[in-house]
Amino acid sequence: MTYIPLSRCAALAAQARTFTRPHRIAQPAMGAVELAHRLLNLPVDERRQHVAALDDAELLAVMVALDVHAGSAYELWRDTPSGFAEDVLGLVLDNELRAVLDVVADPDARRIAARVPMPDNHTVAAVLLAWTALVSSPFGEGSRVAVSFAQYRATAASVWRILARFIDNAEIPGRLDMTRFAWWADPVEGPQHLMAFAVWNTTPDGMSGLHHYVAVVADADRIADPAMRATMTYLADGTYGPSRLVALGGTLDEPEEWFPLYESCDQVTTLATVR
Repeated sequence: MTYIPLSRCAALAAQARTFTRPHRIAQPAMGAVELAHRLLNLPVDERRQHVAALDDAELLAVMVALDVHAGSAYELWRDTPSGFAEDVLGLVLDNELRAVLDVVADPDARRIAARVPMPDNHTVAAVLLAWTALVSSPFGEGSRVAVSFAQYRATAASVWRILARFIDNAEIPGRLDMTRFAWWADPVEGPQHLMAFAVWNTTPDGMSGLHHYVAVVADADRIADPAMRATMTYLADGTYGPSRLVALGGTLDEPEEWFPLYESCDQVTTLATVR
């Protein structure tokens, strides 16, 4: 994955956070609060057009207001993971990848299976981890934890290397522990706040205490271990409120029996074509 320059939205979000940290407490102007409220209530495409038309000072004021009142400078993208990927992370997406990403914000799609060819499979997983950790849930109270789920540690490491690149390139907050695959909030936001973590070779019992999560399964079509499949099914059966399970398959030659696991659920399926 190549270096991605710092985007305008990412730079302003990073600046907005400095206004709301201890000793830099800001009181947002009423006009900025009202504008933020209007933007959040616009359809996604119209909102993104308005955001692009704002000058830096206006957009910064809106982000400060959202950071103060909603707890995140990234709230403008709370219902559009693809918009977050493009505007904040600076990625270039095609329509298929936009569909896979944005279905995760659909209130009626809680169990999602999508075939995304490599290398986009791991990139999509990393985008969803970052988006989940940085925005509030539009379908439930409180924040969610992002879970990176894979059969092999090597798969988790690949996804988290991309996540680390996003965090560095976009100046995203938090402390990333690549040894234990854990992403913690900034100390000023509470040292016990875990934003994301990775699991592999786990059992349903090991995930029994998880709630308010988005579990992103990378290389889901490679998972053959019965315990891992049982855990993935356990997560799918337990999704409610803001929780989601996103199973991403990434190969051309693997059997498709993992899709029937979600026959009764909402799905997005992309064609496995060579890019």
